[in-house]
Amino acid sequence: MGNANNKTLSCYGQTRNEVYKRRQDFSQFSLATLTNSWSGRSFISGASQQSAYSVARPWSRVSRRRWKESTLNNPYQIAKATWPVPHIEAIFLPEFSIKGPITELNFEVLSPISHGAFGVVFHVKKVDTQGNYAMKILSKSKIIAESAVQQVKDEAKIQSTCGHNPFIVNCPFYWQSRKQLFIVSDFVCGGELLDLCKVHRSLPENLVQIYSAELALALDFLHNAGVSYRDLKLENVLLDSDGHCQLIDFGLAKWLRHGDRTTTICGTLQYIAPEVLSQEPYGHAVDWWSLGVLTCCMLCGEVSCSLVLNINVMLMQNE
Repeated sequence: MGNANNKTLSCYGQTRNEVYKRRQDFSQFSLATLTNSWSGRSFISGASQQSAYSVARPWSRVSRRRWKESTLNNPYQIAKATWPVPHIEAIFLPEFSIKGPITELNFEVLSPISHGAFGVVFHVKKVDTQGNYAMKILSKSKIIAESAVQQVKDEAKIQSTCGHNPFIVNCPFYWQSRKQLFIVSDFVCGGELLDLCKVHRSLPENLVQIYSAELALALDFLHNAGVSYRDLKLENVLLDSDGHCQLIDFGLAKWLRHGDRTTTICGTLQYIAPEVLSQEPYGHAVDWWSLGVLTCCMLCGEVSCSLVLNINVMLMQNE
């Protein structure tokens, strides 16, 4: 029988041993083909990961906590990205990196500065350079609950992009952890313009001209960059050590090209332009209305804000 089987196979030009050998060669060829279809470094990284941590567990089951280097920062280690990025981290990518070169461990908290809708702002010091910064720590759960993910991403991107302007506070660092977002801005030591107005009620006309001109330059710069600020008020203007204006808090800023319109109702009620309250499409001009209100507040005192609010209500009623 054995001879008969060998003879049957030989009629096709093959013996049993040759068939086994071809099958073995074919399996090796298939494995090599699949391996070559991937990137060579990815396959090597996977093999080295298994031998580095555990022989019993496959490399694809190694926990993210045991990674030597984040695969989101090093494309050569992309084969390690076998565990999916959690949704609560993925929705803030790519603007907010995950554990990049700068983290909260690089800063020392000195004191709290203010509280916001999504978190707290702290006065911090960078450990290596001893530089002073303002760190805003935001809660992801609150941001998601308010559907403000894109709003926060735009805030960090706009401020970091436009922060080189002399009248806009720079934002050099921002990243995320599992539950929080971190936005680090330059620390401005002079306090808010609101505090200055509270102490002196009305400011000298020459000083108001300087402050209005500096804020106008900042707004014009933002508009040329395709940004509508939409929240200009005394609280969002800081004074540096030389007494010049610094625009902060881009939480309501929006990318808006020239000629485009939006209908979102946002801002501080005393400073909002009438077209915003009436739900009409509006553009960059609403920032100039807010600058006019702010200038009026500096000249006449904070009480004028309530007067402007009454004017806004009257305009809406007449329409």
